[in-house]
Amino acid sequence: MSRDALQKHLLTLLEDYKDFNSSPIETQQIATALEFSKQVSRGYPCVYKAYEKVVDGSGKASTWIDPSLLEFPAMFWTEKDLISLVNDTKVEVAVTPNGRADDIEQVDGEPEPVFLSPATVEMTMSELLAKLARSTNTLETRETASTPVYYLQSQNSNLTTTPLFRILKHVPENFSFAQPVLSEPEAINIWIGDERSVTSTHRDPYENLYLVLKGSKTFTLYPPVDELTLPTKSVRTGRYNYDEQSQKFSTILDEAESPDNPPPRIPWVSIDPLRARQELVAQYPLYDHSTPREVVVREGEILYLPSGWYHHVQQQAGAWDESGRRAPCIAVNYWFDMDYEGEKYMMRQLVGRLAAELRGADHAG
Repeated sequence: MSRDALQKHLLTLLEDYKDFNSSPIETQQIATALEFSKQVSRGYPCVYKAYEKVVDGSGKASTWIDPSLLEFPAMFWTEKDLISLVNDTKVEVAVTPNGRADDIEQVDGEPEPVFLSPATVEMTMSELLAKLARSTNTLETRETASTPVYYLQSQNSNLTTTPLFRILKHVPENFSFAQPVLSEPEAINIWIGDERSVTSTHRDPYENLYLVLKGSKTFTLYPPVDELTLPTKSVRTGRYNYDEQSQKFSTILDEAESPDNPPPRIPWVSIDPLRARQELVAQYPLYDHSTPREVVVREGEILYLPSGWYHHVQQQAGAWDESGRRAPCIAVNYWFDMDYEGEKYMMRQLVGRLAAELRGADHAG
């Protein structure tokens, strides 16, 4: 098949998907297991509202859509509560110069961008919250950041495998609507950060439920069929190194395991949806066919993010109490193993192979 014919068929697939899936991402009340199973079958995101704050004369939250969540203290956390759960135990925290962990960056002396993992430091929860409070109170942005950007973002099921396990008793370990459909989660992670931290465009092989406890998260989502429109580069890998005493960063590139092998490389999406769309289209013409969907997930809401959906994430600060004292964004996500049976996964793999073939025809990756 010629390159033009291959591209035409893939673009037709995009248009067909758009015709049948043009509805916005809805915010709904907590689903029943049957309703949720239908959502999973569709493979389409939605937001479930667990509770919403309605300020009455006493200044208290008074409306709970799912009263069962009242039993979980995380819904009412104060800063003191969170600190007391972990006490003086040190936890692993990612640190970068610009809030872009696990992203591609231009490194001095390298001819092309490099995928950089964050440096990590050990600190107590009180130390982390103090650092995040300083940055949120000064509203320092990624562009003007003069201090390191800290983000508790370890993705190793940190609520079950690290000292943070003490927090698990304060949050749901699963949801009544999800357990009959997805069984038990493979991993449960807590995320704590400020506005300066962003998550670059990527996708995960998991069904994802994302509960926001403080602040909000802004997701830019792309369906799996948009793979053709999202340029993917094969890039070298490395990591940041951070000297806590001097507060200076350096980069370390991963080297080949042996002289006979090249240095390791991984494929990574090079689209940053924070850039103007017209700029992205000018640089990557096929991006004009992409169909990004933006959704804000607020405190007390749960995003259902189907496996295979590309996502880019920003976050916004919240408040510790009704006084409005600023808190970092805090969220817990639940990863469930995806279903490999049936045709959905196989079709996604086929689209990926065809998109890779087309990219190879253009510029060999």
